[in-house]
Amino acid sequence: MKKILCLLGIFIMSLNIPKVMAYTFEVSATSYSVTAGNTITLNISVNDAAGKFNISSSDAGIVSVSTSSVWIDNSTQSVTLQANREGNATIYVNANDVTTYDGESVSITKQVNISVNPKPSINNNTNTNTNSNTNITPRAKSSNNFLSSLTIDGLKLKEEFDKEKLEYTLDVPAETEKIKINAQLADSNATITGTGEVKLTSGINTFEIIVTAENGSKRTYVIKATLLELDPLEVKIDNIKYTIIRKRKDLPEISEYNTPKDITIDNNIVEGYYNEKLKYNIVGLKDENGKIKYYIYNNGKYSLYNEQTFNGTTLQILDKKMNGYKETSFTYNKIKIPSYQEVKSDLIKNTYALEDGDIEGNQFYLFYAINVETGKEYLYQYDALEKTVQRYNMQVLDMYKDHNDKYYLALLVSILALGVITVIFSILFIKSKKKK
Repeated sequence: MKKILCLLGIFIMSLNIPKVMAYTFEVSATSYSVTAGNTITLNISVNDAAGKFNISSSDAGIVSVSTSSVWIDNSTQSVTLQANREGNATIYVNANDVTTYDGESVSITKQVNISVNPKPSINNNTNTNTNSNTNITPRAKSSNNFLSSLTIDGLKLKEEFDKEKLEYTLDVPAETEKIKINAQLADSNATITGTGEVKLTSGINTFEIIVTAENGSKRTYVIKATLLELDPLEVKIDNIKYTIIRKRKDLPEISEYNTPKDITIDNNIVEGYYNEKLKYNIVGLKDENGKIKYYIYNNGKYSLYNEQTFNGTTLQILDKKMNGYKETSFTYNKIKIPSYQEVKSDLIKNTYALEDGDIEGNQFYLFYAINVETGKEYLYQYDALEKTVQRYNMQVLDMYKDHNDKYYLALLVSILALGVITVIFSILFIKSKKKK
């Protein structure tokens, strides 16, 4: 009962903790196929950001836009698209001067493809039968989600393009900052994302080009571009090869508690970070799939630096064991974080969660972490329902364990006493029966 009251109190307190907002930018149309002479609406939705968005058409003679730009602040704006004549046109929405509420500048372009159908011919036959019913069967939506071509400006893919082949590779000359991905749809009714200019970092860069058919089915083409270095820095950790990121501009975002610092690795200068509170040198490593993570560097040794921000508190997650609890995990920001749970199923047996809350109803996870701002280590509790974190009351945990131990001790003593009494009465009964 005390545990239930404690968890209920923690849940009520967590209701007042604000949720972490995430920047999103989505573009959609009320229809992607329209008859010439009609209009459709383009919706631009922005969450947790504000700024100017430019709208343009690849062929204004086919589809024209009612305005060339809109200002959006954490809301949805609509733009009218006019279908002028038969053909296909691509509408581009460019985040020209946009800043997230976290102060990050955004530069991204999204697009939608619009197909304009010809006006239906007019039947001038006056000898019509008003009693006849004309049933028009709507056209089935296309499932074609193939590309007809895939190229890179100024460079050549190592593999010949085949619409059935989904993965391609290429080498990019050293110090190249951007490449431009070009792709053509096999079906004009499909839509595509992932094309245009993309930034490169050291080592392997993985880009996804996603084709969505008219009926919603998706196909993903992958380009792995290796940015060549004059003298690449590579390390092996647990038999996995990583590339050390030399330039800070190629690294993912990190909290303000880490300050820029040039770190010397094998007589090479690497642009990394330093955490004053934790006394950590932090560098970025890229794996063979092109994914970059931060690692703590200390005298030639590397250990993973897993930093996450929960409701305004930045924590370095520790893979620290908890005796008496079963290891599990929860997912936050698409990152799997090691944690621990214990769930009571009956009076005797403990049952434990194994992966991401597979015991129904359990929404709480315990894990150790260091507060990056203060440099102090605590036990934290994550509420998967509210997606919030707070320090866990160790006194409550110790009190629960003490109460639990006393309960089981009393239960065992009671069972033992019952067994002794049963034996005594059995002996007395047998002696009484022999006397008779």
